[in-house]
Amino acid sequence: MRHPYLPSISRFILSLLAVASFARAASAEDPIPVKVCVLAMYEMGEVTGDRPGELQFWVEREDLSNIFDFPMGHTPLRMSDDGLMVALTGGGVTHAATTITALGMDPRFDFSKTYWIIAGIAGADPQDASLGSAIWARWVVDGDLLYELDSREIPEEWPYGMIPLGGYEPNQLDTGWTVDNIAFQLNEGLVNWAYSLTKDIPLEDSPAMQEFRAQFKGYPNALKPPRVMMGDSLSSSTYFHGERLNHWANDWMKLHTEGKAEFVTTNMEDSGTLTALRRLADSGFVNYDRILVLRTASNFSMQPPGKDATWSATASYPDNGRPALEAAYKIGSAVAHELIDNWTQFGRRTPAAEAPKIKIKTVVVTMFEIGEDTGDRPAEFQYWVERYPLDTQIPFPQGYRDLRYNAEDGVLGIVTGIGTFRSASSIMALGMDPRFDLTDAYWLVAGIAGVDPNDMSLGSAAWAEWLIDGDLSHEIDPREIPEDWKYGYMPLRSAEYPWGPIPENDEGVRYRLNTKLVDWAYQLTKDVPIKDTKDMKAMREKYKGYPKAQKPPSVIKGDQLAAMTFWHGKMMNDWANEWVEYWTEGEGNFVTSAMEETGTMQSLTFLANAGKVDTDRVLVLRTASNFSMPPPGVTAAENLAGEKKGGYSAFIPSLEAAYDVGSTVVRELVENWDSYQDELPGSE
Repeated sequence: MRHPYLPSISRFILSLLAVASFARAASAEDPIPVKVCVLAMYEMGEVTGDRPGELQFWVEREDLSNIFDFPMGHTPLRMSDDGLMVALTGGGVTHAATTITALGMDPRFDFSKTYWIIAGIAGADPQDASLGSAIWARWVVDGDLLYELDSREIPEEWPYGMIPLGGYEPNQLDTGWTVDNIAFQLNEGLVNWAYSLTKDIPLEDSPAMQEFRAQFKGYPNALKPPRVMMGDSLSSSTYFHGERLNHWANDWMKLHTEGKAEFVTTNMEDSGTLTALRRLADSGFVNYDRILVLRTASNFSMQPPGKDATWSATASYPDNGRPALEAAYKIGSAVAHELIDNWTQFGRRTPAAEAPKIKIKTVVVTMFEIGEDTGDRPAEFQYWVERYPLDTQIPFPQGYRDLRYNAEDGVLGIVTGIGTFRSASSIMALGMDPRFDLTDAYWLVAGIAGVDPNDMSLGSAAWAEWLIDGDLSHEIDPREIPEDWKYGYMPLRSAEYPWGPIPENDEGVRYRLNTKLVDWAYQLTKDVPIKDTKDMKAMREKYKGYPKAQKPPSVIKGDQLAAMTFWHGKMMNDWANEWVEYWTEGEGNFVTSAMEETGTMQSLTFLANAGKVDTDRVLVLRTASNFSMPPPGVTAAENLAGEKKGGYSAFIPSLEAAYDVGSTVVRELVENWDSYQDELPGSE
């Protein structure tokens, strides 16, 4: 169903545009070209000399000596001789839309090449930004066009009473409406350029801001000093506030942008401004690709822990919001002057820059997931997604499934797929992805494994120093080998047993991780409690004669053999021990059996050669879901069949252990990133 008012509104605006076009053509004087138009939204009193609003610093600090009456707006227009105009829209989307429509149609000015900079203060989500920060938006989303029910009358299972037009419940889109002014995407190249130009400009901090943001314990981004960043903005005439509506704002912006926008700031005008500018662009008056939205954080959009929303909604802004006003002018004017000073270039061509790379602190590498990322039977990925959490989904069509990300901590999660070839291709695809900066990232491979009962018990977690490949070899069926050979496996280009000297070129069979980093991870986690169960105890009791297999689960150090074949049995277990001992020249000890790590390390090695990753920052953690050989009195075939039919007794506990032990390391790295970004832990 088409909105009943939109056709008449559109016809009315088009008729006004036609009148303005005729008036412009009939004007005796050529219109004045405007290079940059800065839009402020409110002013406290006079435009100079008193408590400032968004307009005052521009008027006081720029040479805006040309003043034009503008009865269709709130104040006269002010303009410099070199093409900088400053205008005031008034508060709210209605004022903004009408003022900008009138301004864009004013026959005295030529806006066909103008850059528009919306520069004002905003509320900021404490999950993303701190007070005084300056935030460039790629998306602006309208928060007024919706259905709303009082939250006291909504169904119990609804998180809030806001429903999309045409929908029947929260977070449900419907095609019944054709409203085209809810989501506005700006020119990403221009936004990236503005951010790149200003990202290192220092912003004012103050004792009052520090004291106020210190209340937001548990919100690390809110506790940081102010900075220039990127983040999207929700526009709503209602000054909404509180934890629940903050939750709605985050959901609403993702819903209307297919997950592309990240709610960071809230404003009251920008959807109105952008509606007018888009209609003016459709009529040829302005260039929609030359719009920038800069919002600076004067307050938070929700209360701190221990306070209620009513207190926070009316709490005074620290320093009366002046640092945010200063930031809006400082950052906005840097862009405005860069455009004007280089108008010969930027008048003809809109500047653009590539999107800034996402700086990743830690990559969590898992190998398989059974169903969905959340909510069903878990595998290696699900606990990380649900509990860390990795709450942002990033499309990754070149991989096994989409990536997951925690923006606050800079933690990225990937599922490689099973086997060395899948892990190698997935990790190479991630390492080459232009969206991410992985140069300082730590890599944690965290998954389950079969384990040697000579060394480890069910549910235990092992940090590996050596990773050995079990596929790159010659193989002969053991029934056809010479009588004095123990195994039918031999190193490439070798046909003897005992195996000869290690080949000069190991061809990616062995990898040794950073010993000091592995030791550090072990010392950090060796006392992490690991869940035990009755089923695990019953299984352990079967391994009489294997004292380490009968112990409760714990954190240990032990090396890994990676092979595409899910091998099993005592004879294969003996081969695994000897194979690891051979390739590590007696330094390694086979403890865990997996299927992916040498593929992962091969790709990371190539990526390190290209300067994209650091292999000294790789950790491998495997937890015991099953044993790699049967207990006494059971054949290998019987044991393998029993596991396939009955499942692993330690499957869920080993997944729990991989998360509990692994996340301890990840959180330590993130919380002390200032130290660990440049200096590896354990390097002293």
